[in-house]
Amino acid sequence: MKVFRFLFIAIVLFLIIPWVSLSSDPPKYILIHLDAVSSEFFLQEMEKGYMPNLRDFFGDSGRIDYTITYFPSKTPTVISSIREGDTPRESSLPGWKYTNEGRSSKVGMVGSFLRMAFTKSRLSTTNLIYGLPVFNWMAGPALVNTAYYLKDYNVLQFYWYNIDTQGHFNGKQAYINALHEFDEQFGKLVNRLDNDVNVIVYSDHGMTFGKGIEIDAAIAELVGEDFLLYSYPTLFINDMSKSDYYAKRLVDETEIDFTFYEVTENRIKGYHIDAKIYFTKDTLANTIKYQFEGKDVLGFTELGYKGEYLTRYEWLELSYGSQYPMAPVHIYYHLKNEAAGDIVTLFDEDKYQQTGYSRMGNHGGFTSQDMTVPLFIRGPQVTGLYERGYYWLPDLFRDIENVDFDQRPPRDRHSLASRYDFRKKRMATNFWISPRYRLLFGSTIYHSDIGNLSNYDRVEFWGKADLFRSYLSRFWIGTGFEISDEETNPFLILQYDIHIRKLILQNSFATNREFYFRASFEATPWLAIEMVNFTSIGLRFDF
Repeated sequence: MKVFRFLFIAIVLFLIIPWVSLSSDPPKYILIHLDAVSSEFFLQEMEKGYMPNLRDFFGDSGRIDYTITYFPSKTPTVISSIREGDTPRESSLPGWKYTNEGRSSKVGMVGSFLRMAFTKSRLSTTNLIYGLPVFNWMAGPALVNTAYYLKDYNVLQFYWYNIDTQGHFNGKQAYINALHEFDEQFGKLVNRLDNDVNVIVYSDHGMTFGKGIEIDAAIAELVGEDFLLYSYPTLFINDMSKSDYYAKRLVDETEIDFTFYEVTENRIKGYHIDAKIYFTKDTLANTIKYQFEGKDVLGFTELGYKGEYLTRYEWLELSYGSQYPMAPVHIYYHLKNEAAGDIVTLFDEDKYQQTGYSRMGNHGGFTSQDMTVPLFIRGPQVTGLYERGYYWLPDLFRDIENVDFDQRPPRDRHSLASRYDFRKKRMATNFWISPRYRLLFGSTIYHSDIGNLSNYDRVEFWGKADLFRSYLSRFWIGTGFEISDEETNPFLILQYDIHIRKLILQNSFATNREFYFRASFEATPWLAIEMVNFTSIGLRFDF
């Protein structure tokens, strides 16, 4: 009778809990950072019919093909800035390498990488691993899993890196193939989403293929003893009074096509082999004017520009479809960033900085190949961005307000479970509670008589903490004590969970018992069917 009583209570909980939990659900968001997708390549592949899932899910109204990204067009700049809506002037990571304001210390690749990694959510930190060639197959299952994490998280962030990796290492065709792969996996995700979920996919920068140039050594040699630090596109020098001298020589004597530096507080000067360029700011009106001597190498006069001061949104409207979108705004803002360098050095279209990592393609420049990216939005909280023809990416989470990037569940789910062991012909009952997120306390009772559940031969009491979590796995460590035959013995627990959509594979090691392999299938967010060591089966209720 007690077994039936347990099942009755469990079924009541199963029916009531969904109604209670759905009564006041906050907005749900899935935010996908899509690394290195140029609008040029996306539109090309969409017209060929190779991007059906992105096209069909977002439609025409939820896609902004001409979204202008940050400058420099690099991943650390975007990841560290976009959540707070920082502009290129305010960005705390203006490149992979930089110095502090007083030039007393340098931050290198490792420091920038760690800073970038830890500005992301805990769940998405390991997305970086999926960008490596040997692990990129894991990105698809991890992305699809986000649909199931919405039961506990309001805001989920995912970073898809493999398109960028393929472009750097293997070139244009591998890059395009990786774009197709994302579309396929995205289709598997959206088939599992409710209509009330807000989905935002943004790209951080594009990718340039063409002529790769190794420029670092040439720049260091030309600048000589005044060289402090270089991270394309920004050069730091020891004697800033020589900025004009080096900016001119870099254009005349290397393969650099453009250089820019700060002449006065409100004026930027640039060099090109065919022109001198000036960006001047009216501080009171917060507007910028473009002037040139020689040729209009940036081509703004062909767009109808007549030398007037423009706001950044007027520059966006004028130049979003041009070869150098928003160049006056981006270069001016970047050089005013306290952590940025002294001279901006840039290649023109179809040229990129070649490095050991970027053999076949790269980004970081200011041409449309690097700066113009697609943005996709769909959901009840983002309708205000529908049907826009162009956009500035730093505005994204200013316009979409109250997205709680740091949201996490106040606790993990409480659970009640029972299973029958066919081999030992006995029942086991589990119960655990979560006083706070990443922490569980519970008990396991091993019954000795299936006819009388009050009889038991062993009871465990334990607590465990979550040390690591990603979209695919979770690792726990804990301790407890066992009571059996009037003896009490302590034990240690190590547990590793693997998540595959609704299936959780749990590997549990404890010093007081045999290894447990537990497979749980979540029939609903509150009910799971469990199997342990292929010898017992039961139900688990979460609440």
